[in-house]
Amino acid sequence: MSPTITHLIAAAIILSSLTGCRRAPELMPRLIFQGEPVGSDFWLAAPYILVVKVARADLVGARQPVFRGGPKTLQLVRFTVNVEDVIQGNMPDKNISFYFFAKTDATPHYYLDPGKRYIVSLRREGGVWRSWADGSQLAIWVHSGSHAQKDLPLDLGPATTIAYILLTPGTDCNLKEFAGFLDWPPQGYGGPGYLNERLKELQHSPSQMVREEACLAMARLLWHQPKCLEECLHSPDGRVRSAAAKFKVDDVHLLELLRHNPSALFNKGWSDYISEMFEIYAEDMRPEVRKAACAALRSFDPQRAAAHCR
Repeated sequence: MSPTITHLIAAAIILSSLTGCRRAPELMPRLIFQGEPVGSDFWLAAPYILVVKVARADLVGARQPVFRGGPKTLQLVRFTVNVEDVIQGNMPDKNISFYFFAKTDATPHYYLDPGKRYIVSLRREGGVWRSWADGSQLAIWVHSGSHAQKDLPLDLGPATTIAYILLTPGTDCNLKEFAGFLDWPPQGYGGPGYLNERLKELQHSPSQMVREEACLAMARLLWHQPKCLEECLHSPDGRVRSAAAKFKVDDVHLLELLRHNPSALFNKGWSDYISEMFEIYAEDMRPEVRKAACAALRSFDPQRAAAHCR
């Protein structure tokens, strides 16, 4: 189990006492509290979005209250990181430090662990690097290893680039760890069509574990039965067989919606991707679902139907 932020800060206090306390810069917190529906658009609006590997974390100054007279639950932290990739912004420096106000009573905590790789969003304030927000922040843990800057699909925008990084094994990728975290990216990062393509690409992995987990992620995240599910049903791994069996059920409700009210299939997060979702259903392992999806796509977007429903 990961250590809590209280334990991390306690360890940092000991380190600070040994190395000497740093004078706190004059910074004002930009607090985003847990549960605030800022959405991915807020995080992707940051002028700098980076892939970083954390070298160290140091406490700076004493804890501060959120409001005058309130409990002292804000702790300024200075993260020293190595910049591995630049997703957004012009970042010539490879080694930087940035400041973040951690809210010590938050559960789950928002903190960057030294030795781990994250996607973060930053800004400049008072001549120093700052997190885009405080209390919570964009801190996507990267389990796919390191990636070459030249390979990133930056022309597709930061959301799709993040999806690429999270769903593409890098040069030092631990495949077992990578396979266990394929539920990322969440809705809003790349869209269902791109997510589907990346997970399909993983079907060519030499690792059976990666192929199977990618297939289960397709069924779980995209709400359909991909053709690779048949392979998972015959996996030597009992857990994979059991998970695949739960997805391979006759969904009469899905078929009725595709035939009579297809727009009701899509939640608010993906309502802008109706054509993409129809295309995904057109790849379903069930012939009747493919037929109904193609009929809906022909009605909604005939040109795309011609390319996907021959």
